[in-house]
Amino acid sequence: MNPLRVIAAVYAVLFAIVTSFNYVPGLTDAQGRTFGLFELDVFDDALHAASALWAAWAAWRSTRATLIYFRVFGPAYCLDG
Repeated sequence: MNPLRVIAAVYAVLFAIVTSFNYVPGLTDAQGRTFGLFELDVFDDALHAASALWAAWAAWRSTRATLIYFRVFGPAYCLDG
């Protein structure tokens, strides 16, 4: 497997972990902030889950799909930040 596809697979795993953080007891404070820092709602979770699924699909599918994922994903998350 080419390194770019491996990176996409790692992104998929990391986004899946981030999505699950809101549902693990002890990782959120009384105000619902993850680690006391981030306010993540159902829309953020949906975005992270969709990103994880897209990254996993792209890594599984082909190098071309992975390139498209990163070309869309990179600027979108950069603008979000």
